[in-house]
Amino acid sequence: MRACFVRHGETDWNREGRLQGHTATSLNATGIWQTRQCAERLVGEGWDVILSSPLQRARESAHILSAYTGVPHFVSPLFTELDYGQWNGQKKELLITNHTFIKWYRIEINKLEKLVKKEWEALIHTYKNDAVIVVTHGLVIQQIEKVLNRKSQPDSEVISNGSFINVQV
Repeated sequence: MRACFVRHGETDWNREGRLQGHTATSLNATGIWQTRQCAERLVGEGWDVILSSPLQRARESAHILSAYTGVPHFVSPLFTELDYGQWNGQKKELLITNHTFIKWYRIEINKLEKLVKKEWEALIHTYKNDAVIVVTHGLVIQQIEKVLNRKSQPDSEVISNGSFINVQV
């Protein structure tokens, strides 16, 4: 199996440094451009299917990728962003000193890593002979890299909007 994990294009909340979680946010003009640039890099590489997180920004990015590549797109419950609950919409810079948030986040990130590992195994099993693009979220891609013992970014950073990592199994 060959997989490409694409981070959705930028939204206004990304630009503002806000936690999005499961909030329905659309790509902004920069995010559309980023996703088109990404698509141009992925065209002609023999992809079989595009899967996306069910969240709006990922679906919009997958739609653009599908239009450019001609590869069918399906929404999947796999590889969905962490839901920040009461902290959705809050600026990250204001939460880094919030002890309640930090404690909650550490617990949730450990859960997310375990979930992503299970989802990765399911992806390999289901698409073992395919080339798959997965449109997802920065934090999820960070956890994929942990599961695979890879590191494209420092621990505190996530992959840029509209960027991707390739994985060969």
